[in-house]
Amino acid sequence: MIRRRRYSRIGLVLGGGAARGWAHIGAIRALHDAGIKPDVVCGTSIGALVGAVYANGDLDWLEEWVSRLSWQTVVRLLDLRISGGLLGGRKVIQLFAEKFAGCSIAQLKMPFAAVATELDTGREIWLQDGSTIDSVRASIAIPGIFTPVWHNGVWLVDGGLSNPVPVSVARGMRADCVIAIDLNNDILNGRDFGGAVVETPALDPGAPPQVALRRNGKPWPRWLAPADARVTDDVRVAPPRSARVPSMLSSVAQSIDIMQVRITRSRLAGEPADILIQPRLGGMGIFDFHRAAPAIEEGRAAVEYMLPAIRARLGMD
Repeated sequence: MIRRRRYSRIGLVLGGGAARGWAHIGAIRALHDAGIKPDVVCGTSIGALVGAVYANGDLDWLEEWVSRLSWQTVVRLLDLRISGGLLGGRKVIQLFAEKFAGCSIAQLKMPFAAVATELDTGREIWLQDGSTIDSVRASIAIPGIFTPVWHNGVWLVDGGLSNPVPVSVARGMRADCVIAIDLNNDILNGRDFGGAVVETPALDPGAPPQVALRRNGKPWPRWLAPADARVTDDVRVAPPRSARVPSMLSSVAQSIDIMQVRITRSRLAGEPADILIQPRLGGMGIFDFHRAAPAIEEGRAAVEYMLPAIRARLGMD
């Protein structure tokens, strides 16, 4: 029998990160295998979705479902629309709504909270009562990607804008030991867009300056120079012909990643977790929902790597 000597209420915090959130499944599995079962769970964005399913006792179903996802299935589930966001998310939300079957947060098998952000004010919103599926839908409403959600007279969007790894929420739920899972620690260091990375050669200080040229071979006037040219030492240099202009989705995705990383680091610096688990998911994009297997495995590996520290912190035999 495992005894908890130091803490009476363990909180599990599941951070946002879109498709990287499948790593939470492996992390929860590894914690359970080690005899560590949280008393409360909270999450932001995909962390709210996985956390709600976990709190409802349906983690087995979720793991089986995500393991069957293909890219074609993901495209069919993410319904394209124009107003409010690129994706309506109606189909995938309906799938989870059927699983929750009208269950309220109070009816879940363990205390749960989701984090969203009030669109008009930027205020952080903790969703701890009412419809489980409505709370999850609000928490995953990534601006520009999923449509905002009208909730109690205000528009709500993704909780990642205000609190991507909501340690403060777990503290508010009276957790005296917080285990947090941050999915975004290394995502700016290991991108995998399916193509080679193009590096611009360094300029030779002694070489004549390179400038962006028009088709007639003459340089552009400064005020007409192409916007995608690079400025170096007050000279505009054209990108190499092999450089690929980022697509709209990849530009949005990378912008979201940068935002998540910056906000996460700031919040965790002021509100540190007792135990911070950081899976290495740098090669996984936010839309790679069909790559569940490697994400789950990385989540498990990250917890197993931290187990000695976790056991020491919890004072486990």
